[in-house]
Amino acid sequence: MALTIPLSDHDTAFEAALAAISAGGTVAYPTDTLYGIGCDATNAEAVKKLRKLKQRDSEKPLSILVSDFAALCSYCNLTSEQEKIVQELLPGPYTFILPLKKHLPVSKTLEIGIRVPEHAFMRAVSKQLNIPIVTTSANLSGEKDAAELSGIAREILSGCDLAIDGGKCKYAQASTVIDLIRMKVLRKGAVREGDRIEF
Repeated sequence: MALTIPLSDHDTAFEAALAAISAGGTVAYPTDTLYGIGCDATNAEAVKKLRKLKQRDSEKPLSILVSDFAALCSYCNLTSEQEKIVQELLPGPYTFILPLKKHLPVSKTLEIGIRVPEHAFMRAVSKQLNIPIVTTSANLSGEKDAAELSGIAREILSGCDLAIDGGKCKYAQASTVIDLIRMKVLRKGAVREGDRIEF
């Protein structure tokens, strides 16, 4: 099984996450929505390993997580309208589909799902390493999502290099996916109270 560190031991967890991702490893971690598994989204071998672990079709893109709006803009091209929506809703329980500035190993096209979650832990890891991190639900493709570390299948945890136990996720449901290229909601999931997500 993966080395498990409680998020309450923040400094140890943070340093371990930095080390694991820098070494091309896979980490299970909490977000505001569900537990995710991730790796360095710019490392093709790490992405391949994560896909194999999740049994994810290589044709299907994986979403990425970045630290903040500035980091999002360094990877994606945004119109002024898209920029306004993103700034209003992030950080938050949302995944935005946006055009990439350049190819990443996570997508065969120049489109990407990108998150800036409310949960600060992996945002801080992304910021420290100055890379986007894969964010995909910590389950085998098509299987049940996990809102707590104990809900993650053993075959997923056994394939991860590190697991961060942050307790139960705030929303305990998948992110809402908003396609800002075609201006429509693709999946209704977690929504923060007071946010408007209709376009």
